[in-house]
Amino acid sequence: MSKRILVADDAASFRRLEEMLLKTRGYTTLSAKDGAEALKRAIVEQPDLILLDIQMPVMDGVQTLAALKRDSRTKRIPVIIVTTLGRDKDRDILLKGGASDLIGKPVDGLTLVRKIRALLGE
Repeated sequence: MSKRILVADDAASFRRLEEMLLKTRGYTTLSAKDGAEALKRAIVEQPDLILLDIQMPVMDGVQTLAALKRDSRTKRIPVIIVTTLGRDKDRDILLKGGASDLIGKPVDGLTLVRKIRALLGE
């Protein structure tokens, strides 16, 4: 069975790009357009990994990450933050908050797939 990855980003173009990249590598994708939808889908669908944008409506990525890590049903799901934010302070806060890794936008597909495979033990 293929691994399932939840792609949470308010920009439809980024979601489609990431989903296309993942599908060509054999992953099944789920999507969410904001943090609240991402949290709900993660609880219900239990993906193997989450790609999470920071700047989203309803709940931003920082709030979503905190909620995911507080919930016993989702706290063990690895989360890769996908963001344009690149300051070291932001990186430290996100990693201390439970993010497994970070990757900058625009996303380098090979780097993203390498990070995913490492976190999924592939």
